[in-house]
Amino acid sequence: MKFKEKSKNILFICKLYPPHIGGVEKHVFEISRILKEKGYKLTILTEKYDDYLESSEIVNGIRVIRICYPYVKFFGIFFIWWKLFGLRKLIKMADLIHIHDVFIWYLPFKLFYPSKRIIITSHGLEFDKPFSKTSIWQKRLANKLADKTIGVGKYLERFLNIKFDLITYGGITPSKKVYVKKKDTIVYLGRLDRDTGINNFLYWLNKNPKYKVEFCGDGPMRKLCEKFGKVHGFIKNTSVYLNKSEYCVPGGYLSALEALNVDCKLKLFWNTRLRGEIWKSSPFVRKNAASWAKKQTWEKLADEYIRLYNSI
Repeated sequence: MKFKEKSKNILFICKLYPPHIGGVEKHVFEISRILKEKGYKLTILTEKYDDYLESSEIVNGIRVIRICYPYVKFFGIFFIWWKLFGLRKLIKMADLIHIHDVFIWYLPFKLFYPSKRIIITSHGLEFDKPFSKTSIWQKRLANKLADKTIGVGKYLERFLNIKFDLITYGGITPSKKVYVKKKDTIVYLGRLDRDTGINNFLYWLNKNPKYKVEFCGDGPMRKLCEKFGKVHGFIKNTSVYLNKSEYCVPGGYLSALEALNVDCKLKLFWNTRLRGEIWKSSPFVRKNAASWAKKQTWEKLADEYIRLYNSI
């Protein structure tokens, strides 16, 4: 059945959403913003991660529903299912369900609504336990039960042993400005933790003391990073640092795209097989990475999503 133009009611399900800062959060925000501009009706179902947030509100014309639940190992998911059961009208009324990573939230409702169309976007592996058997099983199951699948990064196909309908690396808002860069300056974007390869970056900095670095991120290696440069923590708008820096050490694909969009040169570091594959299997290691990156707009990605919606 085709996705009718008059039936444009989409339910997005994601763990976190702005104002929480993160790559998945920005991805969902930008895509939903553009879909709304194109006439789609969007509802975001997400976690209420802070008490100050409203449980239900309209943000930029998009309805955001937030649920809270106890962080209880194994049993926490039952609270989420109970919350979603109380909101099952959202599922019933949606023409399509688009889930970002947290398919486990929706799993029992696949039984209740077997004909409901489902799109899955897999944004990556868990950074703390990337090869958890439970996590990988959940992702494989999600992709098996979904009507169409999207993977953020080619490497996921190899580690999950699945084939996606679409591979993406995120998007950018094109910039036509000419940026004046300060020579020998570097901005690091992302978590300050060993699994990102940051220890190799710090080792490189120790051997190349002429470079001035600033860190936009936080994590257990913060104090060590403070010995090399100023640590700003996680910030919403990193453009002020990207615009002036000659180089960027990105923590992920979205950071890399945003850096290339404003004419930063990339420096990539990794210290594990997984992190190495994340970068080596991506377009960011190509000679034409900058020109490729500037074509990866949120508008283009939203159109690719719509084509998948229409193909179901």
